[in-house]
Amino acid sequence: MKIMIFNTLYFPYRIGGAEVSVQLLAEELVLQGHIVRVVSLTEGNEREVTMLNGVEIIKLPLSNVYWPFSKENKSFLKKAIWHLFDYLNVKMYFKVLKEIKAFAPDIVHTNNISGFSVLLWKAVKKCKVRLIHTSRDYYLFHPNSTMFSHGKTMNIKDKSIIFWSAIKKIYGRNVDEYVGISQFIQKQHHDNAFFKKAGHHVIYNAVSKIESDKVIDIRRIGFIGRLSTEKGFDIFCNVAGQYKRKYSFIAAGNFVNNEDQKSLIELANKSDVTLKGFMKLADFLNQVDAVVLPVRWNEPFGRTVVECVLADKLVLTNPVGAMTELSMLLPNIIITDNIERDFGDKIATAEIKAIDSSLIERFKPREIADQYLRVYNGKSGA
Repeated sequence: MKIMIFNTLYFPYRIGGAEVSVQLLAEELVLQGHIVRVVSLTEGNEREVTMLNGVEIIKLPLSNVYWPFSKENKSFLKKAIWHLFDYLNVKMYFKVLKEIKAFAPDIVHTNNISGFSVLLWKAVKKCKVRLIHTSRDYYLFHPNSTMFSHGKTMNIKDKSIIFWSAIKKIYGRNVDEYVGISQFIQKQHHDNAFFKKAGHHVIYNAVSKIESDKVIDIRRIGFIGRLSTEKGFDIFCNVAGQYKRKYSFIAAGNFVNNEDQKSLIELANKSDVTLKGFMKLADFLNQVDAVVLPVRWNEPFGRTVVECVLADKLVLTNPVGAMTELSMLLPNIIITDNIERDFGDKIATAEIKAIDSSLIERFKPREIADQYLRVYNGKSGA
């Protein structure tokens, strides 16, 4: 089968879990004998063609007013212009139409499409190709892709969400099969009238088990991810400030270049949080016994949570997005709506349970690819 996968970014670019999940899927499909071409975006001015682990990678120059994934701050006006162009990006439509015609795939599987715009779906249907879409964020609802603004989750009935999602719902009628990476995000789209004509499925992301040191006694507490208020890093620091005499606290990740950075650095230093900067996940997991992730936004899946649990670590997090769903599926996830209040009792009484081998199998790339292949072939999804 010739499979064409679209995602805004692809290796070596990485800003979140989506890039990892798409790469794992593409490479597993190649291992199973399929021809896979991934189309993503580049900040360069020329079309790029490379091969990685059997996957052909096409990177197209983004036709918009700036490259949105740099750390450079943009003015409100410039951001607004970017998003208006991205609403229906005609230049990108003709670029992707040319790519689809040249490859002549059996299936087109779209994922994060910021930068391409929903006109990508129109291009697929113009070529009369079966179209599968996977939601890995909230781009279809709002341009910020998180539905999190000014320290809180946005209301689904906000005028801005109604405005930005209206045209996207119309173009969503081109999608043949829709996949959510959790029951939570699938329900969000289904309940808000997306993909009415499509079959709906839930397929979790592939997550491979990372071997790490076994926990004997919980003494080392970690945080990993963007060091931002959106990710709850301020809450982690507050917890560290309360319990720094009993536990050691480390944080792996980079700060976001915004107005919060200076205050968060000061808070971390005051709370005796050791800032490690970017770390490989395996190295991080060997330096912690438990992980605190005070996520504030509705995380669509929670790759980091699953990676930590499969590595036999305890995870303390909030009941947002797919977190509660994962806690019902996996052991060693403690859910609380007030981490600062409950941290001491939850950690003191926690027992880390062994991970059943069937759970490890459930997240393996081969299993996830098999589920997608059933959807590609018009059979029942997961």
